[in-house]
Amino acid sequence: MSVLSGQNIMVKGNVTSKTDGLPIIGASVIESTASANGTITDFDGNFTLTVKQGSLLTISYVGFKSVKVEAKALLNVILEEDSEMLEEVVVTGYSTQKKADLTGSVAVVSTKSLKTSTDADPMKSLQGKVPGMTITTNGSPSSTGTIRIRGIGSFNSSQDPLYVVDGVPTTRALNSLNTNDIESMQVLKDAASASIYGSRASNGVIIITTKKGKKADKMQVDFSANLAAQFYTSQSLMKLSNTSEYATAMAQAALNDGLDPVAYAGNYGLNLKAASGTPITVWNPATGSYVNYTVNGLYDGYINQKKTMKYSDTDWLNEISRTGFLQNYDLSLSHANDKHSTMFSLGYKKNNGILKYTDFENISARMNSSYNVNKYITIGENFTVTYTTQVDCAPMENALKMAPTVPVYEEDGVTFAGPVGGMSDRQNPLRESYNNRDNHLDYWRLFGNGYVELKPLKGLVLRSNFGIDHYSSFINAMTNTFHSDIVNNDIAKTTLSHNNETNWTWSNTANYNFRLADKHDITVLAGTEMTKQSVIDFSAYSEEYALEDKDYMWPNAATGTMRNAGAKVGFRLASFFGKIDYNFDDFVLASFTIRRDGSSRFGKDNRWGTFPAATLGLRLSKLLRKDWMDDWKLRFSWGQTGNQAIDNNAQFGLYVADYGLDRVTSTAYDLLLQYSGTFPSGYRATQLANPNLKWESAEQFNIGTDFTLLKGCLYGSIDGYVKDVDNMLINPSYLGALGEGGASWANGPSLRNWGMEVALGYRKTLACGLGIDVNGNLDFFRNKVTYLPATSTGSYAHTTTENLVQSGQPYGSIVGYVVEGIFQHQAEVDASGQPNARVGGLKYADLDGKNGITADDQTWIYNPVPAFSYGLNIALNYKGFDFSMFWQGVYDKDVYNNQKFQTDFWSITDAGSNKGNRLLGAWTTANTGSTIPALTTNNTADEGRASTYFVENGSYLKLRNLQLGYNLPASFLSKFKMSNARIYLSGQNLLTVKSKGLTCADPENPDWAYPLATSVSFGLQLSF
Repeated sequence: MSVLSGQNIMVKGNVTSKTDGLPIIGASVIESTASANGTITDFDGNFTLTVKQGSLLTISYVGFKSVKVEAKALLNVILEEDSEMLEEVVVTGYSTQKKADLTGSVAVVSTKSLKTSTDADPMKSLQGKVPGMTITTNGSPSSTGTIRIRGIGSFNSSQDPLYVVDGVPTTRALNSLNTNDIESMQVLKDAASASIYGSRASNGVIIITTKKGKKADKMQVDFSANLAAQFYTSQSLMKLSNTSEYATAMAQAALNDGLDPVAYAGNYGLNLKAASGTPITVWNPATGSYVNYTVNGLYDGYINQKKTMKYSDTDWLNEISRTGFLQNYDLSLSHANDKHSTMFSLGYKKNNGILKYTDFENISARMNSSYNVNKYITIGENFTVTYTTQVDCAPMENALKMAPTVPVYEEDGVTFAGPVGGMSDRQNPLRESYNNRDNHLDYWRLFGNGYVELKPLKGLVLRSNFGIDHYSSFINAMTNTFHSDIVNNDIAKTTLSHNNETNWTWSNTANYNFRLADKHDITVLAGTEMTKQSVIDFSAYSEEYALEDKDYMWPNAATGTMRNAGAKVGFRLASFFGKIDYNFDDFVLASFTIRRDGSSRFGKDNRWGTFPAATLGLRLSKLLRKDWMDDWKLRFSWGQTGNQAIDNNAQFGLYVADYGLDRVTSTAYDLLLQYSGTFPSGYRATQLANPNLKWESAEQFNIGTDFTLLKGCLYGSIDGYVKDVDNMLINPSYLGALGEGGASWANGPSLRNWGMEVALGYRKTLACGLGIDVNGNLDFFRNKVTYLPATSTGSYAHTTTENLVQSGQPYGSIVGYVVEGIFQHQAEVDASGQPNARVGGLKYADLDGKNGITADDQTWIYNPVPAFSYGLNIALNYKGFDFSMFWQGVYDKDVYNNQKFQTDFWSITDAGSNKGNRLLGAWTTANTGSTIPALTTNNTADEGRASTYFVENGSYLKLRNLQLGYNLPASFLSKFKMSNARIYLSGQNLLTVKSKGLTCADPENPDWAYPLATSVSFGLQLSF
């Protein structure tokens, strides 16, 4: 190789891994004396760089130890893996452990997918990716995932897991935090892993660590952007009737009942004998022939007598929906050296949902830093401040039920139209959303911690950590006046609400690690913790405003009724805890944990609870020593956790003064016979005291195994568990004989959950350079109620012969009638003994054989627990390209389809409202093969009762994510001094495969919730 000049030399080199000899792609090569001069290795691990002769080159790559070598014409560099990074370290509660040494059931979550997620709440992105963790959600821009770990945790107390972010515990949702700030996430599923958090850990613990600065010669700059379009597609779109179908169903219901359809339709503003309009054809069972009608507005083409609403054909779902747009931007600056570490980030996300006037906007800033004062003392902080504004609305039920004959606006083009005549007083869904557009909830959140670490001697770390979670929200909810035929509101009013919640946690720990005889590694942890919550709520209600404007409608401008309410509540928690971890020669792994918590939510005699746990692990691969076996570990664990997530005043008897709110509940009396003015007020009871209230506890056994085989190609884990919950905290129904204020919190039921979780993956780089990583998971759980107090059996589902305990059914089961089919003729009706049965109506099974349908014929018809849930992720990479797809599903899950009230019946709810177009296939004497009951104008047969007719198979498989990405080549990056650049195209919720027996569009939304959107996004990730 020739020297280009007397001072410069062109270096050509190759960088490979010491472990497997494979080339390292994207390794950084920098001239030490000129940090601006550098490059990265290509896909074969090669690089070319011109440097000063005799200079040193620093070669580094994530997960490997950096090396410095003297510049030569030809270089072959071998990087050694960094054992500290290779042996992944995870946070497990006030301390860290190597992932390989975990003996509890801990899921280490890959955060790679979070960086490209379009969800505001990072937990929603994990749906189906962590076995044993169930996540449900809806499509609202501001919605958060509902998390359940290993089944049902409680009946009335909270079932939400505890989040611990940088050592600060919280139960508040994470949608206000910046997802891109997350470095790692662990899910502590079993009691042994979670028991170190004691009273708040019965529903599992999710530990999140945010990013820190990483050692480098220069500041790291990262920028990412994600733009997405969201659509309301047929995957979640209910098939509603248009005007022709609506009028046909209406006339059919009347003819089935022997009514005059012309007169019946007149109740809803329609004329079936119009000279012109919409032609329909309806079967007349009385004549056995079809009848033709022409439909138009009853009042010369208008549907109301005032002639302000033109007969229309409105698609209400189309009127309230739109193409939603989502934006997500993140910028971070980070740097670290031997003295300090700093990371600063800014994040912005905005989501205009697929329903009009629903929005979510959030801006966040984070500063994480640490400073080594000297070799003994380190101080640091992790702090984020976020501001969020969101508008949420729920117009879906009204959109599904508003008749298509009603126009969006009256003839003036400004006034919102509404129901007429005998229609139910449903709100115009677009007006409902439009008038709610300024009712935005605004909140600030300050979240973080400051800490000091002292290392007085080798292996001993003393740490004091103070964390705070402050939340302050405000909303001025305005209700405007409106007039729309039969639906009117003459009072402009506002409800102003302000909430301030502050939670602080102060923990102090001592962690000592030492070795004995070179094979016994022992870590001892001891600590104390104090937590305090303070919540201040205030609300003010005001009526009558002369001007209806968002800047005017504040309480000072109101001229009518005004009232306010407010309270201050909170709780305190004191804790002492300890843990011992033992490792014998990486073969025997064991731990013991104990925590004692005292909560102000319980009386003085039951204030304290003790929660122990123990684990044992055996690394069998140390004994077997097979070439194909990299690591195989068995795990056993047992532990107890507690739950105190109930109302702060649950133990107390409560009384309120209801002055003048209404004549039924008012506590004001004219004791002095004043006849007018302000009367003295007493109090009324709302809750009975229970000083004997005590901790709800959960005991859990877990057995599991982790394995890595075939030189890291095959990997996975299997867990089985039994979880018993006792002394469940409940607030059951009470006998009316107790009188007003008979409600009371109590300890009562017991519940058992048991289940299994399997995760399995295969990864390999083929000789052609194609990288493959396929991993899947499957889990199932079962539960049953094992004990119910005699006083509360009636508060939960039961038949006339057995309660939940006796039946062995899971919690959440539903009791109802079994539908055998449809009555085909009158003789069958007469023989049934079923009250008010009708030809073409639902036929219920006579289970007790007493020739009649009574409550004794009810049985268990709905099981909320699926047979199993699963997820499958496929990731491929080749040179600069990467491709991934993620599928998620559940199998054999019952769905109680409440939409059937609207799609299969005319009169169960809101006769005259719009229905699904399935109604056109309903039973008639000309269509006796139909499984949809005959339409009727009156629900005299009580066919809306709980029955198997509404229970359907909700099994589904969804393509949650499909993504194609490309990493720009090194030759391009070097021109712009970038270390990494990636672009990607992604799609979410692109395909749903569901059971043929399911009649609603989306198995995850059998009600009226905000629909789940299908989205397509484009993203960019840059690093400098």
